Amino acid sequence: FHSISVAVDDGMPPVLDTLREVDKSFREVPSQVDSRVSTQFMTRDRFKVEFLTPNRGGDELGGKPAPMPALGGAAAQPLRFLDFLIYQPIRAVMLYGAGVPVTIPAPERYAVHKLIVAQRRFTDKDGTAKSQKDLMQAAALMCALIELKRTADLADVFVEACDRGPTWRDLIFKSLGSLSAADTGVIMPALASELKKNGLEPAAYGLSSQG
Repeated sequence: FHSISVAVDDGMPPVLDTLREVDKSFREVPSQVDSRVSTQFMTRDRFKVEFLTPNRGGDELGGKPAPMPALGGAAAQPLRFLDFLIYQPIRAVMLYGAGVPVTIPAPERYAVHKLIVAQRRFTDKDGTAKSQKDLMQAAALMCALIELKRTADLADVFVEACDRGPTWRDLIFKSLGSLSAADTGVIMPALASELKKNGLEPAAYGLSSQG
């Protein structure tokens, strides 16, 4: 968070120096908005590290890199809805060598986040392709969570997001309506059933024809 980065009286060594300890070909990628700062760093093989921060302001701030004093000279790209995605992350292991411990978003939050951002891609270059990829990822994750008997986790996050307000609901409902019939045939009834178990009316969450 930008406010935390500004408030803490501490900082890491220069980011570029740290990255070059891993791969000497890392270089800064100047921001297209402000070439004096970088939110991305890339290797010769195009492996990229990018710094993101939740955008708590208006959409006009989305394209402006935010200075992050605690990040060793790096800036961060403000993104809407990122605070929702990174809340209550989980521990996991990256499959490399003996395993690398990492902290990642909870899969149920990642799935719902993809439903939200899929409807906001159309101002981007290649926005339609990105939106379709978001929807495919969301559907795959939701179906997997349901198969793994984690529908309750998915439903809790789904309700939390919908309760954030009408804009969130509109984005989520539009994305659900864009999924394939095969995916909605799995996802919608499962969510509707779980909401009923919790004493909630599915119709209030766009699931009126399900369950």
